[in-house]
Amino acid sequence: MKDTLTYAEWMVMSALWGKPPQTLSGAIEAMGDTMDWSYRTYASYLRKLCEKGLVGFEAKGRDKFYYPLVEKAQCIRAESRHMIRKVSEKSAKELLVCMIEESGLSPEEHQELKKLLDELTKGSDEK
Repeated sequence: MKDTLTYAEWMVMSALWGKPPQTLSGAIEAMGDTMDWSYRTYASYLRKLCEKGLVGFEAKGRDKFYYPLVEKAQCIRAESRHMIRKVSEKSAKELLVCMIEESGLSPEEHQELKKLLDELTKGSDEK
């Protein structure tokens, strides 16, 4: 994946990642109140995501069932690389600290993150 997603595209993809495949109406319902669009706007975003190769669909009768062609983890990695390039690699630490502080992680998630950092540090010490 070379491009990052806009906020609106991310919301549509999140709906599809939640429970694929979905009809247009199903995706609208899954998005709930996150976006206040007309039916045509939802359809437009799905069409654009299909054109970008991020979403596919299968036609069954008169309905199209949409599904993601990329995994959420893949999109998160692309967004992360984009952010690091944007703030420069020299500021990557500041970016990570800010993201952790702003994330609202639970104490359990903090412990999980600490464990991961310890494992990464241990791995780099062995080289």
